Formats: sequence, C-alpha cells, structure tokens
Amino acid sequence: MIDPDPLNRELLHAEDAPEKKDVGRNGTYLVMRQLQQDVGGFWDFVKEQSGGDEGRAEKLAAAFVGRTRQGSPLVRSQEKSIEGVGSDPDDICLNQFTFAKDPAGALCPFGAHVHRANPRNADYPGRPTGLDKLITMLGFGPRGFRDDLMSPVRFHRILRRGREYGPELLPFEMHDLKPAQDSERGLHFICINANISRQFEFLQNAWIANSRFSGLTGESDPLLGNRESIPGCPVTGGFTMAGDSTLRRRVSGLPQFVTVRGGAYFFSAKFTRPALFRRN
Repeated sequence: MIDPDPLNRELLHAEDAPEKKDVGRNGTYLVMRQLQQDVGGFWDFVKEQSGGDEGRAEKLAAAFVGRTRQGSPLVRSQEKSIEGVGSDPDDICLNQFTFAKDPAGALCPFGAHVHRANPRNADYPGRPTGLDKLITMLGFGPRGFRDDLMSPVRFHRILRRGREYGPELLPFEMHDLKPAQDSERGLHFICINANISRQFEFLQNAWIANSRFSGLTGESDPLLGNRESIPGCPVTGGFTMAGDSTLRRRVSGLPQFVTVRGGAYFFSAKFTRPALFRRN
C-alpha cells in the first residue's frame, strides 16, 4: 500500500524494521525565539555612561557586543585601531577569528556577548599528540585560569541565524521619534542542534547567564543577561573591560535590553531529498 502523504514516502526506512519509516533517524532539533530589543534604551545607556561623547559611546557599545556597529570583531583591532576596524571588511573573514591573540581581554572583554556566546577556545590547545591528546580529549590536563574546565567549544556548537524585525534605529535618530511613532524591534532567533540540552541550553546557562564565566564575578551577558533579582543568584548588572594602562573599567547598573517574547523547540526529520527538490 502506498502512503498517500508524499513527505512520509520520503522518510528514511528504519534499519531494524525496513517495512517502516524512521522519523527520528538523522533528524535534528530546531530552536526558535523571538527577542524584543530595547534599541533606544541601549543607546541611551551607553551615551550616559560615556558622558554624552558619541565616540566613547560607540566604543562602549562595541565592547558590550564584541563587534563594531559595522560587524567587525574587536580582536582585529590588534592589527588596526578601533577607529579603523570595519573600514576594509574584505581583508579578513569576519567570523574566522579566535581570541588566542587577546589572552588578557584587552581588545574584546571576556564578558562581551560574542565572547560568551562562542568562546572559540581551541579543541586541542598546544596541538598535543599521542597520550597528551587523549588526556585533553577527556577533559583533563593543565588549564589556564580563564579556561572552561568542562566545555571545549566542539561539544556545544550550534548552527544559528537571526532575522531582524522592526525598522532600523540609528543612535542619532532616537530623539527624533515620538513615543507614539516608535515601533517594536527585535530579532527572530533560529538554531539547529543535535542535543538541545548539551548545545543551546548549555550556551544559555553556562556561558550567557553564568555570573562566573571566564573568571568574572557579578556579571552576565551585557545584552541577554537577566537583571532581575532571583533568590540564590547574585546581581548581574555589571560589566568589566580593560581600561588605560593596567586599570580596568567597571560599568554598573546595566538594564534589561532584551526580553524573550516567546519561543519553541521543534524536531526536524531527515528526508531522503532536500525540501527544495521535493515534488508537490
């Protein structure tokens, strides 16, 4: 008997029961979230912290994110000044970078969003071989003060995309809008992963929301962190960044910039052919 549903016919056969279809074989999980962003509040805060100086405000905003407004990672400022970052985006891939050349967090703060969301730590630092490599694979061996003791990035990778919604709002346009004319803005976040607990939720809990990430204290992600008082959890409204000489700058009182409006977990089955090539 032929299954009337063409999608069912394209499911892979179960290995232990060839006469049946295996909906779970080679499938994956999809996470969706709608994140409302207080863009005006973000720029008001960084301008206030920068004494109204727009140049300093841009640098503080970039430190929170880990990238300039043009999308260039701050680690590139080791080769160019921050003012020059983003002037020639074609000279290096904007995503193929690590923090290996910035061990002290002088260029990109340890608590910056891009550093927390993807620490980019090497799978095998020092390129060990033989027994040393096996020890590293098992999570043992010497560690640096800021190394995550249990979470090499290879265990927690996700494939993600974000789509903006709402009109663009530039820093110098904020005060030209009346409250009644302003629109909601935010991001539709989508990612796929094989294990939601080990990947997406680990990123959220162990890196984004963790107040002790990378040796920090009293901080969580400057964009996604929770600012509300929770029993048993420390206040996480701070942010630390390198300052002049050996001094560090501490920003306090970060408000809530991002609010989760909704989300869902889905399972995506593996079909024999990509969706674009299926017959109607």
